[in-house]
Amino acid sequence: MLREKIPSVFQQREMDDLGCGDGKITLILKDIFKPQKLRGFDVNPALVKRSRDKGIEAEVRNLDSGLPTGELAVMWGVLHHLNDVESCIKRIQANYPMAFIREPIKHAPVKLFEMGEPLVKENIEQLVETYLPNSRTFYYDNCIFIFYASSGYLKP
Repeated sequence: MLREKIPSVFQQREMDDLGCGDGKITLILKDIFKPQKLRGFDVNPALVKRSRDKGIEAEVRNLDSGLPTGELAVMWGVLHHLNDVESCIKRIQANYPMAFIREPIKHAPVKLFEMGEPLVKENIEQLVETYLPNSRTFYYDNCIFIFYASSGYLKP
């Protein structure tokens, strides 16, 4: 599904997977986004090691304390695990000209593999409207998908 939805301008960028975990989803996203360069960041040292074992350039980083800078930030089901979602979205906007975010939505039937407390649809929509203008969003399988570009790349 994501292959059909991704704007081509998001492909072949330098991509940072913020909250890469063990790298399993990172490798799937790598196949879809086809990045020129890929880095992963996660708070859990054991998961970072597993990502590295899969060939991903990964490092330990607490995303609540700060984000790296780069070209394209990717977050797959990570925001709802952070202490301050609003600050994180502000930092994404400040540190990256492009971002792709996928988050489960609260009050929707959540799949068993989703941990943490999902965000409320209206809250995430308001944060996107406020801090990630020019975004394209869509919903699929009880999740919101957000493509953000600061330079108007997504204009019709």
